[in-house]
Amino acid sequence: MTLEPDVIVQILLRERLRVAALAATVTRDVHAADDIFQQVVLAALESRAQFRDVDHVLAWALRAARHRAVDFARSRRLHSLPDNVLDLLEARWSDSKDVTVTDRSEALHRCLGKLTASAQELLRMRYAEGLTAVTVAKRLKRSADAVYQNLSRIHRSLRECVEGELGGREAPVTREVPS
Repeated sequence: MTLEPDVIVQILLRERLRVAALAATVTRDVHAADDIFQQVVLAALESRAQFRDVDHVLAWALRAARHRAVDFARSRRLHSLPDNVLDLLEARWSDSKDVTVTDRSEALHRCLGKLTASAQELLRMRYAEGLTAVTVAKRLKRSADAVYQNLSRIHRSLRECVEGELGGREAPVTREVPS
């Protein structure tokens, strides 16, 4: 039985984080990983006749994303992870019963929303803008040490919050300590 195109798209959208995470792990570029995910969706629709079930679609998508990501990394002369590491990642992420990647992502999203505006801004500058902690410190007129300490506290509170969310209990989010 051939899966319908809308079923394939639903599967891949639901598993987008796994597929894109594998690509991003290899390429070290989230934009390239998004492009690779889109290419995998299109290729899956073209190859839909070969899919037997949901698990087959996910396994195929992870393998396709891996190959495209390795090709991207090679074209940029990046050193890729060894094949045995990629095999382990792919095997771990292809288990459709293991939803920890999606669960963790959703928990992290909820926990990020609990942070103060200033903590969110600090994370945005550091990670979304890709600024170094020293550059962030200069922008905020703080010491680099204060920025490193705040980031460390934010990371720790996010980890505790995510663990709490996944454990079914509400975990407090530590607020940023002013410098």
